Amino acid sequence: MLGPALLDSVIVALIFRFLLQHQGVSAATLGFYFAGLAVFSVGEGVYDGSQRLHRNECLLVCKAVVCTTALTILALKCSTAPALLPILLFSWIVLCALCGRRELWRVIAAQPIRARNVLVVGSDAQAQHLAMKMHADANHAYSPKACLPPEWFQNDASIFANIARREFIDKVIVATHEPGLAAMAVIEARRNQLDVAVIPEIFGASGPDVNFENWDGTPLLTLRSQRSPDWALAIKRIADVVVAIIGLAVISPLMVAIAALIKLDSRGPVFYRALRVGQRGRRFTCFKFRTMVPHADALKNSLRSRNERDGAFFKISNDLRITRTGKFLRCFSLDELPQLWNVLRGEMSLVGPRPHPPDDVERYDLSQLQRLDFVPGITGLWQVTARQNPSFALSVALDVDYISNWSLGLDCRILWKTVGAVLHGSGA
Repeated sequence: MLGPALLDSVIVALIFRFLLQHQGVSAATLGFYFAGLAVFSVGEGVYDGSQRLHRNECLLVCKAVVCTTALTILALKCSTAPALLPILLFSWIVLCALCGRRELWRVIAAQPIRARNVLVVGSDAQAQHLAMKMHADANHAYSPKACLPPEWFQNDASIFANIARREFIDKVIVATHEPGLAAMAVIEARRNQLDVAVIPEIFGASGPDVNFENWDGTPLLTLRSQRSPDWALAIKRIADVVVAIIGLAVISPLMVAIAALIKLDSRGPVFYRALRVGQRGRRFTCFKFRTMVPHADALKNSLRSRNERDGAFFKISNDLRITRTGKFLRCFSLDELPQLWNVLRGEMSLVGPRPHPPDDVERYDLSQLQRLDFVPGITGLWQVTARQNPSFALSVALDVDYISNWSLGLDCRILWKTVGAVLHGSGA
C-alpha cells in the first residue's frame, strides 16, 4: 500500500511542477487539488491491497480524479482564480499518468509482493479444482497451503487451528456441500480471526462484509474480511525507516568505538549474525554486536540443563561465554544497536515482540505461535515491564496483548519506557 501511494505522489508532484512553471496555476490551488486527490483515493480504496485483487484499480483512480476535479472547479468558481482550463488539463494528465503507471506495473511485475496463504476446506472435486486453479494463477495472489477434509476437525477442532497456525493461513475457503460441516468451518475460521469465503451455493449469507470473487469460473462469496489498520501500519513503517536512518548516522562514531573495544577484548568478529524467526515464520539474519566468545552457539545445547528460564527462553546467569566487553554492552543494551539495519531492511521494527532463534521457536506450543503475527522489534512490551521475569508464558501473554491492542500511541509509550530502562542499565 505504502509503495504505490508514494510513487503516485511523486508522479503528481512532477506534474505539479510543470503546471507551476508553464501554466501559471497557483501553488495554493495545486495544494488543494493534491489534498483532495489523496482523500478521494483513500476513500475509494485505491491503495487497499485486498481491493486490488478483484476490482479494477484504474476505475477507482478515475473516480478519485473526477471527484477531485469537480471539487477543485467548485472551489475555483467561488473564488477569483481563473484556472479552470489548466486544472482540466492537469486532471487529464494525472489520470493518464496514474493509470499508465498501473498498466506498466501490471506488465512488468511477475507477481504480487506476497501471496495470501489459503486453506481450502473440502474434499470433493470442486475443492481440488479450485486449489489447482489457484496454483496455476498467473498473478499468484493466493497460495493454497492445504485442502482440509471437514470430517477431520468434526470431532477435534484443534486440527483446524493447528493447520491455520502452522501454515500462517490468511483466508479460509469453504468448499463443502455439507451445510453442517460448512457452518463448523466458518465458525472455526472466525474463531481464529481469519478471512472466510464460501462457494455461494453452499452457504447463504448477508451483511456489509459480503462480496464476490471469481477464480476461473468458480465464484467465491466472502462472508468476513478481517480489518487491518493499514494507514497506521504505514506510518509505523515510515517512522521505523526515518529513525533507523537518523540513528545509524548519529551513532556511527559510537558503533566504531564499540567495534574497537570488542576487537581489543577478544578474538573473533565484531558482529554476531544470528538466524531469527520473524513475522509469519520468515527467517532472517539478525545483527548484533558480539558479546560472547566465538562459537558460543555450539555450546548452547550442552548448557540446556542449566537454563534458568522456562518454555522456549534460554538464559543462564554468570554465563561464561559472555566476554568482559559483552557484559557492559548487554547491561546498557548497546549490543542491539546494529539491529537498526534490520529495521531499515524491513525485517524488524523499533517496537514489537523479540525475535527468537529457530530452535527456540520449535519449542513453541500452538498458542505461542501468535507472537509471529507481528513484525518483531528491537524493544517491546515485555522488555519494559517484565524483562527479568523467567516465565516464557508471561512473555507470550504480553506479546499477544501488545498485538491485540496495538496502536501508534502504545509504541510511543514503549519507546519512552525503553529509554529509561536503557539508562538504568537493566539489561542482562
